[in-house]
Amino acid sequence: MLTLVLTFKLQNGKNFRLSIPDPKPSLTAAEVDSVMNLIVQKNIFVTSSPIVEKVSARIVDREVNTLIGQ
Repeated sequence: MLTLVLTFKLQNGKNFRLSIPDPKPSLTAAEVDSVMNLIVQKNIFVTSSPIVEKVSARIVDREVNTLIGQ
């Protein structure tokens, strides 16, 4: 399963991570950068402290192998 993980720095020095499952395959760095800039500018998420800067954006590929159960 692919997940887009966006990491931001908060004003209090802590990090804030936003995980988005199943990002579109054609997603570009420019698109992600634009959205992250908008998130910083508009501060649209309620966090313990205001979001002040972008830190990173990664696509994480995670494989789950169920041994017992569903």
